[in-house]
Amino acid sequence: MKNLTYVLAALVLSVCFITACKKAENPVAVDKKSTTSKANAANNGGNPADTIVLVPLTGDQITLAPGFSPSAVGDSVSISFNAHTTNLYCAHGTLQYQAIIEYNKNFSIDFFNVREPSVCPVGAKIPMVASPVLIRRANLANGNYPLKVTLNSTTYTGSITVTSANITFNWDYTSGVVISPKTLTR
Repeated sequence: MKNLTYVLAALVLSVCFITACKKAENPVAVDKKSTTSKANAANNGGNPADTIVLVPLTGDQITLAPGFSPSAVGDSVSISFNAHTTNLYCAHGTLQYQAIIEYNKNFSIDFFNVREPSVCPVGAKIPMVASPVLIRRANLANGNYPLKVTLNSTTYTGSITVTSANITFNWDYTSGVVISPKTLTR
């Protein structure tokens, strides 16, 4: 019976300890009249910092700066891009995209939006950068590979030509999605 009493006392103390820790982690739990945490209010003029918005890329331009890495597997390369916007967004934002390679080595990059806090510090607007935009571990041998990039529901198409001397991006667009430089020397 004595052991059961000790176990119950330890259980009650554990529950009290956990409850106290949870209240210490959450300033709102300590002050039930508050609707935002004191830390968030101090940093953002009373607005909650954890609220995000998805900002469309309407009217924006994406510039893709290509790069490559020689592969240890034969005479092939892997391709990556640094992407940056022309328009300015909150410095705490993230450019949302998806880059895939299909089984037949067709490359596709879709730019969706910028995910940023709804309250951005004053003066903290910058172009968004995604670096690197990887074409998932695809080793490209000499040949021609289709490239498709989607921005604001517009699809831009071109190709990547790999030779033993150069990598050429066959891309005729001067707005929307731009690739620069268009030739890389291997």
